[in-house]
Amino acid sequence: SGHRLEALSRLHGLLKRVDRLDRLRFAFAAHVKKQGAVLVKDEENDKDMVQNLLDMKERADRVVADAFGGGEVFTHALKESFESFVNCRQNRPAELIAKFIDAKLKAGNKGPGGSDQAMESTLDAVLTLFRFIQGKDVFEAFYKKDLAKRLLLGKSASIDNEKSMISRLKAECGSQFTTKLEGMFKDCDLSRDVMKSFVNDSERASRVPEGVEMFVNVLTAGYWPTYAPAEVSLPLDLSVFQDVFRDFYLAKHSGRRLVWQNSLGHCVLKATFPCGAKELAVSLFQAVVLMLFNDTEQLTLEEIHAATGIEDKELRRTLQSLACGKVRVLGKEPKGREVDDGDVFSINEAFNEKLYRIKVNSIQLKETVEENTQTNERVFQDRQYQIDAAIVRIMKTRKTLSHQLLISELFNQIQFPAKPTDLKKRIESLIDREYLERDRSNPQLYNYLA
Repeated sequence: SGHRLEALSRLHGLLKRVDRLDRLRFAFAAHVKKQGAVLVKDEENDKDMVQNLLDMKERADRVVADAFGGGEVFTHALKESFESFVNCRQNRPAELIAKFIDAKLKAGNKGPGGSDQAMESTLDAVLTLFRFIQGKDVFEAFYKKDLAKRLLLGKSASIDNEKSMISRLKAECGSQFTTKLEGMFKDCDLSRDVMKSFVNDSERASRVPEGVEMFVNVLTAGYWPTYAPAEVSLPLDLSVFQDVFRDFYLAKHSGRRLVWQNSLGHCVLKATFPCGAKELAVSLFQAVVLMLFNDTEQLTLEEIHAATGIEDKELRRTLQSLACGKVRVLGKEPKGREVDDGDVFSINEAFNEKLYRIKVNSIQLKETVEENTQTNERVFQDRQYQIDAAIVRIMKTRKTLSHQLLISELFNQIQFPAKPTDLKKRIESLIDREYLERDRSNPQLYNYLA
């Protein structure tokens, strides 16, 4: 907007004649860095950062192509400028790019100008930004977490788009980067085959409670994000189904261990209100809470906690989504936005949503502060392991090395931004664990201990 392309083109032509294009290149690069740094450092507008960067990249590309004749020196200057400012705020841009892709893959081709071609163009443009990021492990961690939720909660608009994005990442970063992501799709395909086999097993089918349909995703622990086990006392119908499925699966795969991830479960409940019958799409925790009201009219927070066994913070979050959100399936006394000790809950008799099927489980899709912190901590932990492995690998080959040369070698090997102080801490840690030792005659030298 407002780019005077003709004027810039004339300026480019004049400077080219007198061999002064380097001055135009420096000015152009400085301008791009300044504008980009403003966008990246503006924390209040994080939600729009990626789209703003894409718009800026599109405008800058147009200037290079139309005003500067697509010159290689200007293309390179633009690339260097983006690499500089995108990484001026560590980790956050990588996380936001992953979340931007998540939003696009959930929405699919909805909205103005929505088409397969538009989606492909968007994914290509985002991938260009992804190339500039140094900490690609941060992107991978958040992309993997969001992909897991899309697959397990059925929120992906198109599996073809999902696989198209994985193919792009594979072409960009190699098969090692996408092995776990591809494994997640493989698990989903295998789970469908397992469930077909389970449904056709007449002996198991006879033990399953009537009126309950259940689908189980069997996940390979190494492919998926790490989930903390969440305890919950399931209603009898659901716990029986779990037991029957466990017996069926372990009979076919002896030596394996199944751990139920209750926090990822979701279901559809049939409910009858004064306004008529409805179907409620809820999380497993929401379902467990709501099913308590089949046998009683009202319950306190403490009684629900005792009956369900759900961890206190998670239970309050679940009740808040049912009684204080947009769709209020439960009523709460006293009224309020927060769930406090002693609050009393009952079925909302005034419930009058017009739709037959109502989604109440958006709570599962929202990222909690704890989730975000855990993902960043896992990335930090993985980086420490990678630094340790690189140090041992270098020292095993070189046997003896000075501190400066070891730091220099490490910067050549690791693929994420790190400070010399962080590397020094890992060296000290390995000395404490007796992988290395300081040379007795020269403390600036390290010796490898076999």
